Amino acid sequence: MIRPAMVFSCCAFGLGAQVSLTHIGTVDVAVTSNAANPEYIGANPSAVAWNGTDLWVAGFNNAAGTNSTAIVKVSNALTTPAFGATFGVVPATPSSRGYSGLDIEGSRLVSAHDFGTNTPDGISQWDLNGNNNWMKDGRGSSGAAFDPGFVGVVDPGTAWMTFSVGRRLLQDNTTGADLYTTANGMIVNAGSGTLWRDLDFDPLTGDIYLRRSNEIVKCERIAGNTVINNQVLVSAVPAAFVNQQNLEFVQHGGEQLIFWNDRASQNGGQLFESVIRCHRPDGTFLEIDFGTFTAAAGAAAYDFSYDEQSGTLAISDFSGRAVYIFAVSVFSQYGASCPGQGSIAPELSAVGDTRGGGAITYTAASTAPSSVGAFVFGFSRTSMPLTLPPNCLQQVTPILFSAGLYFTGAGAPGSGTGTFSLNVNPGLAGITLRAQSVILEGGSLSSVITTNGVETVLQ
Repeated sequence: MIRPAMVFSCCAFGLGAQVSLTHIGTVDVAVTSNAANPEYIGANPSAVAWNGTDLWVAGFNNAAGTNSTAIVKVSNALTTPAFGATFGVVPATPSSRGYSGLDIEGSRLVSAHDFGTNTPDGISQWDLNGNNNWMKDGRGSSGAAFDPGFVGVVDPGTAWMTFSVGRRLLQDNTTGADLYTTANGMIVNAGSGTLWRDLDFDPLTGDIYLRRSNEIVKCERIAGNTVINNQVLVSAVPAAFVNQQNLEFVQHGGEQLIFWNDRASQNGGQLFESVIRCHRPDGTFLEIDFGTFTAAAGAAAYDFSYDEQSGTLAISDFSGRAVYIFAVSVFSQYGASCPGQGSIAPELSAVGDTRGGGAITYTAASTAPSSVGAFVFGFSRTSMPLTLPPNCLQQVTPILFSAGLYFTGAGAPGSGTGTFSLNVNPGLAGITLRAQSVILEGGSLSSVITTNGVETVLQ
């Protein structure tokens, strides 16, 4: 069933990127956990793939004794969800084993299944209707992903990792034949330990990102089978050998993000908002504000799948037996805010849905009291001093329009706030929109203060 949609945002306060996730809906997949149902995939969902229309969910045996695990397709997931026939059924999967990863590219789906040892179907590739293309003998302990190759050209294929091997393994996308193996695959180890949990790639460069011991490891691609600067991008505190530590690399409009789950233990009661994390590829942490969105506490086991064409992200919830779908929007702050009354510099931020028909909410915070402000919009950056005192910077040019006149009440310096909601015209997709707020402190032209700028690419 589809539950009502809500909105939450992930924001990096202080100049940087702000990420907003608009909750489109939630797909309830609890029926897949009942062994009496034809769509049974295991006790809990452990992996997800999403193409903007349909979902594929793979299962995990979280029950005592052996049980089957499988994959199921959910067609038209956000409108009229329909569960198809299961495929990739692995009978007698041991307890605490099952699917460790799914990935989708075009008309192909790849899965990794962990039976606790090598099995003939450890890595499998399927068409989108669940027909098998090929299988690779191995232990699918550590996820699988489509490797775009170096700069999207050299050595693409179906990539996977496995325990105790410090190399990326690669199969031919069409035949499943070995391209690189445990003997000659590119070395991705950084520091000690090869107990990998997941992997994903930058689709433009081919850089590889991996999970291990609750860390994120990054390796920079310089050739089809060669990486350099292997590094622990995000250190875990504490480090933990726990399954279902996942990540997703998101390429969105000129911005790159890494979503991941901070899972240091399998204990229940962990808060969704404390577990879901966001970093940039340079290691910058993006603090997340979840607004009014709530999800029941669980065991911190989440998986991710991003569809670039629709700009939407699926997050599967192991404990909640659900998949949440969000539209992703990225807002970048730039330029310098100008200190005003009390030497406090106001700051502009934005959240919302940048898709056509969506709405963006701009907020100018820490403005002066008893003042009047507005928001100005344009398509280009600038850094030009105004002629009005104290010669703060204009960050937007040309100014195409202004809107959202606001008045701040009496109070201490920096106590004022102004907001404006902008409806997104579908005809502006692909345009970079820039905004700034201008404040007349005390309503006077003798002190015209400006904020930083915020830019986003409309979808």
